[in-house]
Amino acid sequence: MHIYSKNRLHERISEKIEEDPEESFISICEAAPEGSVMGGVQRYGDTMLNEPQLKRFAEELNRLPEDQQTAVIRQVKELTQQALSCRGYLFISGD
Repeated sequence: MHIYSKNRLHERISEKIEEDPEESFISICEAAPEGSVMGGVQRYGDTMLNEPQLKRFAEELNRLPEDQQTAVIRQVKELTQQALSCRGYLFISGD
């Protein structure tokens, strides 16, 4: 899985996250409630989140218990904020 942020012109503006050996990110997405933004992230497909989705996604990430906030989750939170700050996108490419 690759995760990175893009600006409004769809240009990549961040380094991508590639390694998550514990699958912490996809695991929380698969366990997320139906109807949540995290629940819409696909393990084997591509997901692009726009500004309204990113706002909800950031709220969902911030509600995660501290013990679930792995280094990868913290990186995803950073990329989410980066995309929000430039009104861009978060791109998640599944395997």
